[in-house]
Formats: sequence, structure tokens, C-alpha cells
Amino acid sequence: MTTAAPEQPIVVGIDGSDASLGAARWAAKLATAQALPLTLLHAIPRVDWHFAGTGASADLDANGDGVLATAEANVRSAHPDLAVSTSTVKGAVATALADASQEARLLVVGTGAADHRALGGHAVRTVHQAQCPVGVWRAPLAKRTGKPLPVVVGVDDSEASGRALAEAFDIARALRAQLTVAHMWEIDAAVGMGDLGGEGNMDWQLLDVLETRQRQRMDELVQPLTKKYPNAHVVKVFRDISPAKGLTDLSREAQLVVVGSHGRGRLAGSVLGSVAQNLIHHAECSVLVVR
Repeated sequence: MTTAAPEQPIVVGIDGSDASLGAARWAAKLATAQALPLTLLHAIPRVDWHFAGTGASADLDANGDGVLATAEANVRSAHPDLAVSTSTVKGAVATALADASQEARLLVVGTGAADHRALGGHAVRTVHQAQCPVGVWRAPLAKRTGKPLPVVVGVDDSEASGRALAEAFDIARALRAQLTVAHMWEIDAAVGMGDLGGEGNMDWQLLDVLETRQRQRMDELVQPLTKKYPNAHVVKVFRDISPAKGLTDLSREAQLVVVGSHGRGRLAGSVLGSVAQNLIHHAECSVLVVR
């Protein structure tokens, strides 16, 4: 994407589920728009083959081939000119995907509310371990009505947020979609009112200063990218709400929410920020987590 080398593929985890096929179709669309190759990867968990006999192992391999063939045919029917390769790896699912991420431009897995199969159940673990941006595909709640659904990106003051913004601009251009840049900021907590239960006097002057600074910071982040992408349709959203809830609300009308892997919440120092982790579970569309 933003700094993609032509040989870096978009890698999609395939497990035979409808969610993984949806992920493959979405990744293929993006790969076509970005002139990147697509790799369909099927991992056979070690628990399935380590104790199996030769015949059982052959059956697992054959099943993997069938799963990949179905996914490849599905992708090629919509994108006949796309460079597509397939790969079967024996090993733990999240580990296999993390290994593939070292040479990938983007890693995509599918998941859904009722999908607890191999890849859906490993979505968070995969995001933790991957070395590249990870897309967790979920069919959007909103329905397209002529023009593409928006791409939403959450921003704050973190470096990961800046990288997420750059990725979001690039993806929105590729998908010809509006880009909604959202800064969710809990104002009460920021001015020291978060634990007063609504009691006490609000320092309105301080509040106004803080809001102004946050809006200026958003403009500073967005302006260089609007120059790089002059045709971008950018909408800015600034709300007094928790980032997780605010972005989840926006996801109901979007096709993708992009966030940095480290936020400024309580878990900002963890491997995966609290906002990203919450969105993976609760967003009503796909989520892209950017390191």
C-alpha cells in the first residue's frame, strides 16, 4: 500500500469457511486495485496431523488442496487477471500466518459473530503476532446503495495512528471510497472530571483550549495526506465519546475501520491496544490494524 513493493503479496488465511471466502474476495479486490499479487494460505494445525497416520495426513493435505482450489476459483471468477498463488502449511494457525506476514504487504483473515472455526478463533492472536498490517474481514452491516461505503480511520497522537491514517488514505483511494477521519476524545476525563460523577465545576476555558488543540492536531495529521491524495473525499469527525464506542458506531455505516495497534487507552503499552482489540470483536464491518 503506502510503501508497497510490487513483489509483496496480500496474504489471505483460508480455512473453508464462508468468512474466509469473503476475506479472499475483499483482499482480491484490494490486490487488483493496488497491482499486488495475492497468496491464499491454508494452515493445517499441528494437533490435526502430528498424531495422524500416513493415510490421515494425506486426507488432510487433500482437504487443504480442495479448500484452496475453491477459494482460488472464487477469486479468479471476479479477478481473472490477478496473480494468485496458493500454499499449504503444516503448523499452528496463528504461527503460520505470522510467518507469512514477514514477507507480506497485508495479512487478511475472516471472522464473524457465528464463526468459531480455525481462523475466526485466531483473529486476535494473529493480529498480536503479525509483522505487517492485519485485516480482520467481516461482512459489513451497512448495504451499499450505489457508491462505495466509507473507510473510517481513528486517529490520536500516537505514531501508530499516523501510520494508520496513511494506510487509510491509500485504501480509500484504491476502493474509491470516502475517508472518514475520526478523533474520539473523552473530554471529561481529559480535564480531570472523569471520576467526579458529573459533580463539580467544569473548567470551560481549559476545555475550549484542549478541544482547539485536538482539532489543530487532527488538521496537522490530515493536511500532508490531502496534498498527496488531492482527489480524496475526506470527512472529519470529532466526538466526545470513548474511541472504542465511537468507532464501533461509525462501523455500522462503513466497509472498513482502520486503527493503529497501540492506542492511548489503559492498554496502550500492551502488544495490542484496547481500542483495536475491542473493534476486532465488536465492529460491524472489517477492521484493519496497522503497526
